[in-house]
Parts: sequence; C-alpha cells; structure tokens
Amino acid sequence: MHPKVNGGKCSLWTFQGFILCIILVELCSTQGTIQTQNKDVQLGGNVTLKCMPTKDLNTLLVTWQKKTDQGVENMAVFNETAGGNVFLPYKHRIGFDVLGLNETAITFWNVSHQDHGCYYCIFNTFPLGSIKGNPCISVYDNLKAFLHYQIADGHLNATCFATGLPRPNISWVASGGEKNEREIRNPNGTVSVISSILVNVSSLKKQLICRIAHRGEERDLKGPVAERGYLDPVLLSVVLLIIVVILITIAICCWRRHRKKPSGKF
Repeated sequence: MHPKVNGGKCSLWTFQGFILCIILVELCSTQGTIQTQNKDVQLGGNVTLKCMPTKDLNTLLVTWQKKTDQGVENMAVFNETAGGNVFLPYKHRIGFDVLGLNETAITFWNVSHQDHGCYYCIFNTFPLGSIKGNPCISVYDNLKAFLHYQIADGHLNATCFATGLPRPNISWVASGGEKNEREIRNPNGTVSVISSILVNVSSLKKQLICRIAHRGEERDLKGPVAERGYLDPVLLSVVLLIIVVILITIAICCWRRHRKKPSGKF
C-alpha cells in the first residue's frame, strides 16, 4: 500500500518557498547599489566623500566608519531625530556636507597621511538591514627631487634625493657602480629616499641618470655625459708627463745643435 501525499501541504510549502525566493531576489538586487567615488587629494587639502543609493530606501540611520587594521572605527552618524554627530578623534577634522537619509557626504579638512584609506557609508534600513558603500581616499604629496655629484680621483660620486607621498622609487641608468640607498619617514607622512652611486669614470659609457618613479610617472635627473675621448685623471697625468718629457727633449736637442754652430768671425 503506497503512502498518500498530502497535496495541500506540498502546495503550501511550494508557495512559501516561492515568496521567500522573491524576497531574496529583491534583497540581492538592492545590495551593492550605493554610488560612491574614490578621491585623490594632496596633503593638506580638503576632500569630500559622497554616497547615494541608486533607489529610494527606508533609511533609519546613516553611519560613517573608517576601515583600520583592527577592524572599523565609528566616525559620524545621522538620523532625523538627533541630526548629525561627529565622534572623537574626528570632531574637528571632518564635517557633514550633506545631511540626509538617502544621500550623505562628509568633508575632510586639512588632510593628513592618516586619512589615507577606505571608508564605509552605511545606510541602516528597514527591512533590508545595513547597505554599505565603500569610498576610498588616496593622499599624495608632489615629488621634490634633486641630484648632486662630484668627480674626484677618477671616480664619479652621485647622490639622488627624492621626497614624496607615496614613497618614490629611485633607479640609476649607469654601467655598474656601487649603489647604496636609505629612506627617512618624515613627520608629515612623506618619505625621503636617498640613493647614492660610486662609478669609475673610465667605465662610464653613457650619461648618468637618476630615474625617479612616483605615482605612475617617471622623472629623469641627468648627471655628467660620458664624452668620447674622456681620459681618466691618472691616465691624463701620464699623458701630460710624456708630453712634457718630449718637449724638454726637443728643447735640449735644439740647445745642443745651437752650441755646435761655429761662432761668427768679425
């Protein structure tokens, strides 16, 4: 005897599953619909981050957070009852530029390297829960660089200095040479890179160049040119000595020839 299937219960479960699928599809279609834009800002400047849902939401509370190595840090909140509130240590560093439940924006003043990173703008809604946007700030400082060099004892000693944010990278266009590099992290967040090279002048086949890469661009600082026929100082001294010896020899020969000439009679 075969067991009977209760058609009413199957239909009920099928209907409930169908409704649940619709709710899940609607929830998924709503998630990730926050419009944001990443911003680049120079050290010491001002910048505004803005978040806006692509569709109207039943938002109860808007929260701003910063992503940190330890997790997240609350920065500011807004609701229609209490208005906007900025928490320490951001109290005097940021402010709401747009107060709203379906659009929010905050402005950072006098940006420091600590403001570099990504943030969350969170729309706490009913019944969908929290929906997040994730805008980021990239803090930079313009490159400052110069090259110093000197030639002594047949060697070229050059030092390239570069300071910027993010960290600049230095490479040398030269044949061989002994290279050294160190960096200094400055209080304002910029990084100074100091790179030096010691090259034998006689091995210098082309112009010495300090090449600095910073924020996707390259800058060349040019040193001395390796000229054809350039002589090492030691070799040059030997050549000059040979020339002097030749000139002295010629002078002595001329003097002896002059002495052998007979004296004129009066």
